[in-house]
Order: sequence, then structure tokens, then C-alpha cells
Amino acid sequence: MTKPLRTLIVEDSEDDAELLLRELRHGGYDPAHARVETPEAMSAELSAHTWDIVFADYTMPHFNAFDALALMRNTGLDLPFIIVSGTIGEDRAVVAMKAGAHDYILKGNLKRLVPAVERELRDAAVRRKHRQDEETIRKLAYTDPVTELPNRARFIEYIREAVAVGLREHHPVALLLMDIDRFKDVNNTLGYVSGDTLLRQVGARLRSALSGHELVARLGCDEFGILLPRLASADDLEQFVKKTQNILEAPFMIDEIPIAVEASIGAALWPDHADEETLLQRADIAMYRSKQMMSGYAVYAPEYNSYSSERLSLMAELRDAIDRGQLLLHFQPKVEIATGRIVGTEALVRWQHPRLGLLMPDKFITICENTGLMDPLTRWVLSDALNHCQGARREGIRLRISVNFSARSLHDKHLPEVIENMLKITGAEPGRLTMEITESAIMLDPKRAEENLATLSRMGIYLSIDDFGTGYTSLANLKRLPVNEIKIDKSFVTNMLNDKNDAMIVRSVIDIGHTFGIRVVAEGVETKEIFDALAALGCDEAQGYYISRPQACEQLKKWFTASIWKLPSAS
Repeated sequence: MTKPLRTLIVEDSEDDAELLLRELRHGGYDPAHARVETPEAMSAELSAHTWDIVFADYTMPHFNAFDALALMRNTGLDLPFIIVSGTIGEDRAVVAMKAGAHDYILKGNLKRLVPAVERELRDAAVRRKHRQDEETIRKLAYTDPVTELPNRARFIEYIREAVAVGLREHHPVALLLMDIDRFKDVNNTLGYVSGDTLLRQVGARLRSALSGHELVARLGCDEFGILLPRLASADDLEQFVKKTQNILEAPFMIDEIPIAVEASIGAALWPDHADEETLLQRADIAMYRSKQMMSGYAVYAPEYNSYSSERLSLMAELRDAIDRGQLLLHFQPKVEIATGRIVGTEALVRWQHPRLGLLMPDKFITICENTGLMDPLTRWVLSDALNHCQGARREGIRLRISVNFSARSLHDKHLPEVIENMLKITGAEPGRLTMEITESAIMLDPKRAEENLATLSRMGIYLSIDDFGTGYTSLANLKRLPVNEIKIDKSFVTNMLNDKNDAMIVRSVIDIGHTFGIRVVAEGVETKEIFDALAALGCDEAQGYYISRPQACEQLKKWFTASIWKLPSAS
């Protein structure tokens, strides 16, 4: 069976072009071709059609291979480019290759033509795949995967750009921060898939309120940011807020269920309320004020800082929470998809607050990160997790336990020493500990991160990149870092059966991981259908509500005995 080959030939001799085509046909190709001999004709063909390969004569009366190569490169195309000439010598061939040609063939000896074509088509396919993978990851660096709006990192860049323009053109900049009230009720009642659907619909409506230079982004969970870079007056700001509130009034339909959305909006202005570094923080304070007063909307004022009192109170109480035994760990199992075998658990911290009840990490981790509490919290989690790991081992349960580490911990030069001492104190084996870090944490200081990760890897610690796809880890970094595992962020997994973009991202991440010999874990696996789809894609492990919700240690032990999933044999 012949192989189709879309062939563009830059050649002024019909006879020479026919000889080339005949050789391709003898080699098993069916070339659909066009012959051009001027820059204008070549440009027209590159614009009008898709080509697999370009052949060019070295020199013609008014056009040569260098001109053709430059013309192709200027279009942004990366096609195999082979010079076929009777006049090229070795020196000229070297110059041509340095200019970007992929190979050269002598017209009088076409034996090398077909092998060269096969090689260059293969190499072009590899380059294309790498570009697609890089583009996917690059897009994820600045795009929220659920709503496809800009993410927090990109939004912060937009703020800086807007302030720079405002400074130059002497006009204020407004920033709105919006939080969906009681969004957690949607997740708890209808599930995370419905929650993501609601976020997408809210994002689409907010985008419809924009005009001109305005911009909306999803900053995390149920929080959206809106940037008004060319604000004319305070009245314009108020009108825009009313327009936004009106857009959100109509119920959102989720699985034929009408969902009414109420939002709290906070606004801050540059330069009146803050500089570019604190503008987002001041808008957050204003939003918290609107939530406290149930007013729906508030503009920042200095006296509102006191309305962060609950956060300040939590900060003070958190300092004593460890000593008072108020923190506890829940554990969420991970299973090997191919075998159904339980291979590990992830330790997730909770705060049993005496006044507010059981608090999830989103209520206090940010406080830790903004104070000096992150280190003692991480050490407590690590110690308790390893002690639980050893307790399970004594009962014949040998599982790897995962602990999340913050950017602050990752870049601490004493981290390997801290972990080594903790392993000695608890008696745990290094290979039973998985250290989970995020892409964004690595990229804050790649050199320091690489040094610490290399040391930990030599110690035998299993290393995992969490929430893979929501930050920016280039293929070069992934190849260089001693990573054992990447975890696909649940925002891609939960909707992969309904969204072809999410499905493409999941498939791409699995391919990337396996290319580098890295195991791939899918987070947010909530249904058997998703589990089966991941199995078909060759994903290694799964974690999510379909397998088990996070549970306290004693509950988890009971679950082990009753679960359909299999514990590994003691060894």
C-alpha cells in the first residue's frame, strides 16, 4: 500500500521534478505535489495548502534554496526541507545544513532520497509532538482549566501591565474580587462535576459583562477577579458592579436544576487604595467586608482592615492548635488501576477547632503560608503521617504515605536534614514516604528546588509533582528533576468524559509521564466511567471519591477490610 505524501517541489526543471517523484513512487509513496519556481508561487502554495515535505533545487535563475528556506521559516512552518541539486558541493552542503536545511541529495544519485524522507518525516513528527506537549503545558501555565479564563498567575501579570499603563497615561485602575456565596453547598449536594459546571457558567456570564480592555480571571476555587484598567470615575465602577450583579441574577441550570447564585464583591482602586503589589489584597479585604455585612458589594476603606479580625483570631489560635492536639490527619487511598491494588494513602490535615468545628485546609493553610507557622505545621504533619505509617506496618499494612510540602518547605536548605531526622525518630523507611510538591513551588526557585529534590531522591524518598498541569513545568525541567510521579489535577479528570479539551490534556499528561518513565496518578476520580477511561489511556494510579473519601485512620482500617480494592501482601 502506498503512503500519501504532500510534496512541494521548488524546481525550474519539470524533468528533474519528475525524476524525484518517480523515485518517491518507487519507495512506496504516493506524492500529491506542486512545483514552483518563484517566491510568489511558493508563498501562495504554503498559504493555500498543507504540506508534509519541501524539496528545493540549490540554485535557479531567480530563486535558490536559501531563499526558499527563509520564506518557509518566515511563515512559521517547520517542515522537512531537503535540497536536491546537481551543483551543490560539500562546502555548500555544510552551509545549507547550518542555515536549517535537513538534508541534501544529489540529482545524479537519488538512492538516499527515500531513506532521507523517511527519517525526516519521523523527526518532524517527533518535533510536532514535542511542540504540542509544550504548548499544552504553556497554555496551562496561564489558563484556568475549568473555566478557560486566565488564572491567578496571569491575572497578576495583567494587574502589573494595567498599572504601568495607568501610570503612563494618568488614569486609575480598578480591581474587583468576587466570591460565590455558599458555593461549597453546591459541591457537597450535587458533586464536584456540577460545581465545575456552575463555575464555567459563571465565568461565561462574567465575560459577557466585559467590553474593551476589561478582563475576568478565575483566581481559585469559587473566586473570580475582574480588572478594569481604564476606569473613568467611581460612578463607572458602581455601574459596572450593578451590571455584573444583574447578569448573575437569573438562575443557572445544572442538570435541569435551577441554582441561584449570590456573590460578594470587593473593589479596590489604584492608586487611591493600594500600589500594584497590594491591590489584590485590598480588594480581598473589601470582599470580606461585603461578606460580613451581607451587602453584596464594598469598596475598600482603611478601617475595613479590622474586619479581618476572624482571620487574625484564627492565626493566633493556630499557633496553639498543634500543642493542644487539635490537628488531625485524614487519609485518602490511591489504587493501582491495572490491578485494583491499594498502593498508598495521602495524608490530609484537618483542624478540629473547638468553636468552629472541623476546618478543612483551605481555611487555615493560607494563614500558615503568610506567617511563620508553615514550618511547624509541616513538621507535625510529617511526624504524625510517618507514625501512622509505622503503626500500619506493625499491623501488616505496608503502604506508601504521601505528604504535601509547601514552596517554603521545598526551598528550605535544611529540608533534607529535617526529613532524615524524622525518619530516624519514627523508624520509617525512606521508600515509604512520598513528598508531594506543586509545579508552582518548583518554579519559584528551580535551582534550589532541584538541589533539595536531588538530595531527597538519593535518600530514597519518592517524589511527586502534585496538581500537574496547573503550573508550568517544561519538558526540560521534567526530564532533569528526579521525579517518580506526576498527579493530574482533578479539574481535568472530573470532566474528561464530557470535555474533549480535558480529555486531550489527560491523555497528553499520561503520554508525557510515560515518555520520561514517570508514573501518572489521576486525582478527582469520582465515577467508574472515569476510572475505566483512565485505564484505557494507560494511567497508572487513581485517587478520588470513587475509591474512597479521606478518612480518619481507624475508619480507614475498617475500610481496608470491607473494600473491593486489595491491600498488598505484607513484605
